[in-house]
Amino acid sequence: MSEENQGMRESEVCNFIGWVLIVIGLIAGFIFILVFGRVEVPREYYGTEKVWSGVMVITGIGIMLNGFIVGYLFQKIASLLRYQENKKIGLN
Repeated sequence: MSEENQGMRESEVCNFIGWVLIVIGLIAGFIFILVFGRVEVPREYYGTEKVWSGVMVITGIGIMLNGFIVGYLFQKIASLLRYQENKKIGLN
């Protein structure tokens, strides 16, 4: 089988997975903030009001950051794989 008939290489797949993880992390964090970020607290005299919970917003930002870090690590692994693939076929 020739090189062009093999489809995606390992580095391309790993790079794609990295981007998918970054996007999923950003979306999940944003949804978490929208769903759990506002909480009801009692008013001083009557009823309740909704305010932004700092803990929940920071947790959502942490989810986004975690997705970004894991995706970035997958892209760095893809970079190492790309280097090895190029070295193997003699481009470097």
